[in-house]
Amino acid sequence: MNWKLKKFLCNILAMTAFTKTHRRQIRDRLMFYDFIKETNIPTVASPSVPVKSKTKINVAFCSDKRGIKLAAVSIKSLLNVSKGKCDYNIYCVIDEDANIKEKKSLSDLVKGTGSTITFLKPNKDFDKSYLEGWTKAIYYRTMLPALLPKVDKIIYADIDVIFCNDLIEAYNFDMGNNYIGGVKTFADGYINSGFLIMNLKQIRKDKLYKKWISVSQKEKYPNPDQDLLNYTCKGRILYLPLKYNFQTMDGANIYKCHPQWEIQDIQYHLVVLHFSNWMKPWHEKKNRPIFEELWWKYAKQTGLW
Repeated sequence: MNWKLKKFLCNILAMTAFTKTHRRQIRDRLMFYDFIKETNIPTVASPSVPVKSKTKINVAFCSDKRGIKLAAVSIKSLLNVSKGKCDYNIYCVIDEDANIKEKKSLSDLVKGTGSTITFLKPNKDFDKSYLEGWTKAIYYRTMLPALLPKVDKIIYADIDVIFCNDLIEAYNFDMGNNYIGGVKTFADGYINSGFLIMNLKQIRKDKLYKKWISVSQKEKYPNPDQDLLNYTCKGRILYLPLKYNFQTMDGANIYKCHPQWEIQDIQYHLVVLHFSNWMKPWHEKKNRPIFEELWWKYAKQTGLW
């Protein structure tokens, strides 16, 4: 079915609901019916890896104190789908308000694995940056070039994502002289910053970090951190396949931004499922998004929920 017709029919049928949340639930279930008709979650086929990768992959998660439980779910999913394939150097930029017990809950996740977790304190470089209702934690990802001066490349992920496959392929992408890699959410090339490959070496070489600090204090962007990355990195962004940041929130925009093969590919090789809209899996049952059961599968395994 033509995606424009599909969008039209989904919106018409969703109008039968009384609330915005229920309309979105109906729209998403209809729009992405092909992905959920069998198991109600994406069918993920993990490719067989005969030999475990010797390269440890650098990954970062950033959060204030309130997001530690959510970070645990993301990390747990990443470790589970990567078992026997690869290990990670996991860096967590977390508020100083987080106590030892809370940090230990994250450290316990890597016990018995070849992965490690290192906690980093946020710096003061973005204390004067524009926030307008957002928390300072939105700038933690932009601090990574300074917090990890000896790391050349890192993968950053939001804490409201679930991993359905390992990150070996993503980490091996040739970044060239691009600053970041991300998945388009608009046809003009604007990317979502919930999953990024960051070329820290190039960012430091071109002194882009200093520009981030300066621009973040001058510009009043609607989405401060995400807009900052898009506008300062324009022309130096490596566009990633849809499977690295699948957001049902994007709806028909997915069909505008990505070729059909990428859309079909997420049914079998999905890597990152991003719960990016106002409905979250941890909300009360009636306000949860589609695929929430996959999130709860890992949440229960953390022992924190």
